[in-house]
Amino acid sequence: MRNLLNLLVTFLVFWCGNHYFNQYISISDTKTLIIATVLMFVISFIYGFLLTISFISIVVGIGCLTTPLLIVASLVLTPIKLWLLDRYLTGFEINGFWTYVILTIVLSVFTVKVNDKKRDRKV
Repeated sequence: MRNLLNLLVTFLVFWCGNHYFNQYISISDTKTLIIATVLMFVISFIYGFLLTISFISIVVGIGCLTTPLLIVASLVLTPIKLWLLDRYLTGFEINGFWTYVILTIVLSVFTVKVNDKKRDRKV
C-alpha cells in the first residue's frame, strides 16, 4: 500500500509541477509523465531493497561498510534520479539548479511513511 501511495504522490508532484510551474518543469505528454513516475518509483524500490539487504548483512559484518554508504547515497539519490530523467527521458525537462533542490525537498516531504501496526501493538 505504501508503494502505491508513493507512486501516486510522485505522479501528482510531477503533474502539479508541469501544470503550475511549467517554466521550470516541462513534461511533453501523459506518456512521458507516467514513464517518469514509474522510473522514479523503480529506482526508489531498488534502493530500498538494497538498503534492507545492507541492514540484514550487518550481522555478517559486510553491512557495517555498505549501510553508511547507502545512507549517504540517499541524500543525493533523488537529485540524481531527477537528473537522469532530465538527461535521458525525451520530453522530460527540468530547468535550473533550484528546481532540482525544490523538487527533492517536495518529493522527500510528501513521500508516504507507513508504520507497521504489528510492531506498534507490542504489549
